[in-house]
Amino acid sequence: MPKGVKFDLQKRNGFTLLELIISLSIVIIVIIMALATFSRFYTVRAFYEQQLVIEQNFRLALDRITEDFRESSNPEGGAIILKPEDNTMEEELIFSKSGGTQVRYILKGTGSQKFAIYREISNDFTATPPSLISSQPITEDMNQIVKLYFIRQGGKVVVIIVGKTSYFGAKNIVSFTSLIYSRNSPEENP
Repeated sequence: MPKGVKFDLQKRNGFTLLELIISLSIVIIVIIMALATFSRFYTVRAFYEQQLVIEQNFRLALDRITEDFRESSNPEGGAIILKPEDNTMEEELIFSKSGGTQVRYILKGTGSQKFAIYREISNDFTATPPSLISSQPITEDMNQIVKLYFIRQGGKVVVIIVGKTSYFGAKNIVSFTSLIYSRNSPEENP
């Protein structure tokens, strides 16, 4: 150390500009990382909530269809399931119910690209136009439902609901499937 130069490290007050810039940079990086983590969490949560809405509505529709199937019958002894035909897939399910009425399940648009699964009752769905006794939605109006399919084989019907979700801006297709049986008609049982 040269003569006459004294360093007094004890009298230093405050931070230098370099220390301040480094500490602010570290704080900003930590805040950005925390915000990115929260953003990802809420995006993933929104995706699962969309999927949950579709699944809950599918279960609601499936419970209603199953309940109607338990009460289904055909007094003339014919087939209970009228549509879809055996070994085919269609977008509506029609079957006979006690009292001579028919029940139809179908996906209908409700406006603004929203859809709901409807339960309709008529005396005859083959008439043009069918005389509806009642028509009511059994699911929420939602834009996540894309398609509803029914596949029949004998007395078994596979119900498929196809929905769409959004995850980080990408559209994803999800589907839920279930099998229901018509046990009240001997020729339709496996």
